[in-house]
Amino acid sequence: MRKFNHPDSPSAIGRMRASSMRKVNAALLLRIIRENNLVSRADLARLSGLTKPTVSSQVADLIERGVVVESGSGEPDARGGKPPTMLRFDAGFGALIAAEIGSSSVRVWLADLDGRPAESESHPITPELGAGHVLDVLCQAIQAVLERGQKRKESLFSIAIAAPGRVDVNQGVVVAADNVFHWRNVEVRKRVEDRFGAPVLVDNDVNFAALGEMHSGLAAGLQNFILIRHGTGVGAGLVLGGRLYQGTHWAAGEISHMIFDRASASEASANRGILELAIGSDRVRERMISARLGQSADLHPLPAGDFAAELAELLRNHDEAASRVLDEVAAQLGIAVADMAAMFDPELIVLAGDLFGLIADRIRELVGRVIPWPTRVELSALGADAALMGAMGSARGLAHDLICDLGYTESQN
Repeated sequence: MRKFNHPDSPSAIGRMRASSMRKVNAALLLRIIRENNLVSRADLARLSGLTKPTVSSQVADLIERGVVVESGSGEPDARGGKPPTMLRFDAGFGALIAAEIGSSSVRVWLADLDGRPAESESHPITPELGAGHVLDVLCQAIQAVLERGQKRKESLFSIAIAAPGRVDVNQGVVVAADNVFHWRNVEVRKRVEDRFGAPVLVDNDVNFAALGEMHSGLAAGLQNFILIRHGTGVGAGLVLGGRLYQGTHWAAGEISHMIFDRASASEASANRGILELAIGSDRVRERMISARLGQSADLHPLPAGDFAAELAELLRNHDEAASRVLDEVAAQLGIAVADMAAMFDPELIVLAGDLFGLIADRIRELVGRVIPWPTRVELSALGADAALMGAMGSARGLAHDLICDLGYTESQN
């Protein structure tokens, strides 16, 4: 009869501790190898503080998995002797996917295990056709970028998807997305995992944009900052204590539902928030048309093209209607930024979205006037790629964790 140990028995606890230590040690050694490019086993023992037998065992495991390879010989030490065999991380062993679901298209990046993008795809979508259509196009874009990069789906270590609306990150479900989507409880993760077989992370697009700033943008090295993004929607990503804050209902940063007075409270909607109804990019277009033509915005088609560029041109031509509408928008967004500064006292507030380029100075002036302590407010330098960069960083982190898990099974290119 097979003997089973109770999970709390000393022998079972010992095995669990040993397994956990192997994973921790593997993660430490892999990080050192990735950060130093070429290292020897002796270097790893010195840099990690682990014993040479432990290093040799762990390195053998990483080589067997295919993620670490031997790469030539190094210089012998001062005592001479045999030159050490050098080790490097094989970033090309597998692949990562980062994707973003936008209001009019899905964008997909294919990268190696270091997160360096190699191929990209952008496919148009029609959100009015429903979630099934959007996810079909997303999967088609992922398949297309794999084919362009000559990768099989079996080579994928992880996929990270920046999605609209409130996202239950644990389940990979878009709980609610309004604006053009009108989604409720859409199982994004299950759909993509079933298609490609790789672990999938799903989070709100603004949260991923905040992570992009933390990994590669203005917020690198900061512990407390906020990213506010303006487009058709208005939202914020909050990084507090070095970690993304999600909220109880995955709704942290849904600043479109902020209200400013009794009048706005009476107009508030449980779906699209009052701030978004007032200053979402589609509403700004409508207000601009109405102000310039003196007629109902509903009677006139919205202008096509780069709306922020069109507004900039109107301002250069001293268009009074454009200036008036932007003053109103700057005031409303400025109040939102100031409120976030008052609530969280962040090291930095990053403004993302083309419209902010026209009104950032007005927002800084308002914040400086009402907040009695220094508040740094800056324009994002990552542009439209911020969410994809954040998603790619998260995909890379998940892949690292999977590689270091002893249950990992070898991938094939």
